[in-house]
Amino acid sequence: MDPFDSLRGNEQLKTFFKRQIEKESLAHAYVLEGEDGTGRHTLALAVARALAGDTPEGAKIARGLSPDVKCYGPPADKKLFNVDLIRDLRADAYLVPNDLPFKFYILEKSETMNASAQNAALKILEEPPANTYFFLLCSSSSALLPTIRSRAPVLRMQRFSVEELDALLSREGAQIKQNDRDFYYACLKGSGGSYGAAKEALLQPKNAESRKTVCALLACFEKQAELIVRSAELPKKRQEAEEVLTLMQRALRDILVSRMGAPDAQLLFFSDDEEARKYLPGAAKEQITALIDLTDELQDALSRNANMQNLRFALCTGVRAALTK
Repeated sequence: MDPFDSLRGNEQLKTFFKRQIEKESLAHAYVLEGEDGTGRHTLALAVARALAGDTPEGAKIARGLSPDVKCYGPPADKKLFNVDLIRDLRADAYLVPNDLPFKFYILEKSETMNASAQNAALKILEEPPANTYFFLLCSSSSALLPTIRSRAPVLRMQRFSVEELDALLSREGAQIKQNDRDFYYACLKGSGGSYGAAKEALLQPKNAESRKTVCALLACFEKQAELIVRSAELPKKRQEAEEVLTLMQRALRDILVSRMGAPDAQLLFFSDDEEARKYLPGAAKEQITALIDLTDELQDALSRNANMQNLRFALCTGVRAALTK
């Protein structure tokens, strides 16, 4: 089986790495840039498996059991990839491989490396041990030092169109699409072109509930008394409330751009212009813009651990203020 078959799309990158391996001209380091769910990790492992070939050692890579293919990244309880992890990696890189004729390192969330970690990584990228490969995975390579980018070619993972995602997800999302077409397309549009992100959103029931909450709240924005009652449906858990506010901002943005004549393809929350126009029919563009600003303020308050009851109160008073401008 071709190791690259495990990755959806990205045909140009697959072809590129196959040719580099065939010509024995694979660089010692690459930066794979793309959002979560775009297949960065899958592609890096496919390269390692292709290097190992059809061998028992290659099969161990596929099962995550190879001692010579290792992943490094920030701990689950930390946001930053610190210098100690890079020092551990450097020490390991100079040891003789166990099973394979090479060593292979995957650096997850490399954009979170602090300055010390990046400088430490630069040293080993400048003078890497023989037959050692480094794959730096990140959402944006702009967070990496220019000197790192100069020593590791930056390759961008494919972003799928909504139509391409629809085709890729035909099996996983068929029933969801049939039951709730708006939710289905909202997940695809909100994925940023990421197959993994779209699939995860579709298969998590909480996402559907969050979308229903947003629609219920928007439906009574112009009815203050109903909004006060409905605001009680804002989730009590902060993470879920944050998701509702993020989706609300996308919905408001869609309502605004639909008034400006944008095509359906530019919508992020609603499946089409007709659906977007059902909400806030009496609001002016300036008022909708004020509501978008309000969601920014509420998200900021939530990040500063605002009391949830106060947040609901701020939502109701903020909506009233925005719609009376």
